[in-house]
Amino acid sequence: MNATDEDHIPPPGDPTPPAPRHDRLTAYDAFVERVRKACAGPGTQQALRRGLAKPVHEVPARTHAALLRDGLIPDHAQGEERRAHYAVAALIAARPRAERTADATRTGRAAAEQPPDNTASPMAITSPDRKPSWGTSLGASLAQAVIRDKSRGSGIESRLHLLVRQETDGLHRMLPAVLRLLGSTGVPADHGRLLYDIARWTHRREEISTRWLEDYYRTLRRSEPAEHSGD
Repeated sequence: MNATDEDHIPPPGDPTPPAPRHDRLTAYDAFVERVRKACAGPGTQQALRRGLAKPVHEVPARTHAALLRDGLIPDHAQGEERRAHYAVAALIAARPRAERTADATRTGRAAAEQPPDNTASPMAITSPDRKPSWGTSLGASLAQAVIRDKSRGSGIESRLHLLVRQETDGLHRMLPAVLRLLGSTGVPADHGRLLYDIARWTHRREEISTRWLEDYYRTLRRSEPAEHSGD
């Protein structure tokens, strides 16, 4: 990873309406979309799922084949970035069937409703001051899970505190259970943003873990009604 990449850590979660995604997420979002489409094939989905929580050198040959045969993983991805791609592909493949089916439905509907280029929103064209979105960090997603099911707040908070203390191997071991937790509360993971973050974990763990914690607590705080009104 070069110094330029290391200097671009996403800012804290922003409560404003969604803006176009930051261009630094573009390649990661494209990978996520390729994997989701590939998972429509049961054989590919099962092959990718077998890589769950495994380092690259331990995944089965069929997992390598599923990712490499059709060029799902970019050729330039090496080291920790390559491992992150394998991990996120497995996490996407491990989602419940209902989520994978929803992907196919959403993709078909989006293709049918895609407007011509000349109908793009004026806001998207004429608002240069509108900051691009860094998506939803894992910390913000976990906060959304607490908002949906407050009875699990203590357990989710403890899980996050443990997660951010992990080195790279521990992070990868914990992620499947963390994403299952999100799924059980109906909160979708932002796989593109997650891929961006964990690809940089080895060298930028302190910054990323701090951001996840900030996003977690800020998201919770913003969801609470004001307890005191001005006198």
